[in-house]
Amino acid sequence: MNRRRVVALVGLSGVGKSTHLKAARGKIVFEHLQASELIKEERERQNNEPIDRDLLRGGNIDENQALLVSGFMRRAPKEGLVVLDGHVVIDTPTGLTEIPPSVFLSIGVSRFLALVDDVRNIALRRSSDSQRKRPLRSIEELAEHQERSVLAAYRAALALGAPLFVLPLTEDLDIAALLDL
Repeated sequence: MNRRRVVALVGLSGVGKSTHLKAARGKIVFEHLQASELIKEERERQNNEPIDRDLLRGGNIDENQALLVSGFMRRAPKEGLVVLDGHVVIDTPTGLTEIPPSVFLSIGVSRFLALVDDVRNIALRRSSDSQRKRPLRSIEELAEHQERSVLAAYRAALALGAPLFVLPLTEDLDIAALLDL
């Protein structure tokens, strides 16, 4: 029997996680679950009304993470590869908040892939995406956020005894190969 394998693909908002996962779909089969969508869906199920996912960053982080876990358990298939597209730090109105490793343990993450890029590229992607309401951050702030994100991924991987791959964004980056190890 094939069991579920969960890989967390993490990185700053705008680094290209979803874009690279779309490209990987042509090479391997996996279930792509976005953390923000899982939280949004669970919140909407609780409140019976729609919510803008960009407003979630202003909500209670612990409550949002509980919603993430319940949404993941409800939506994730029991078998096969599942990729959680999300963050290890959240850019909230009061600053960066690290997601506790226990959240990743609860959903059974067995590997972390941390996608990183030149923060100028991230800033450009974020500023040109009119569909999202991300906080405006300077290049220096994004550099600090990316560094803290990698350190948080390291701490989470260490706590879970899971491997961590830090992946600089390059033209020849093959996310599919690392997802399917």
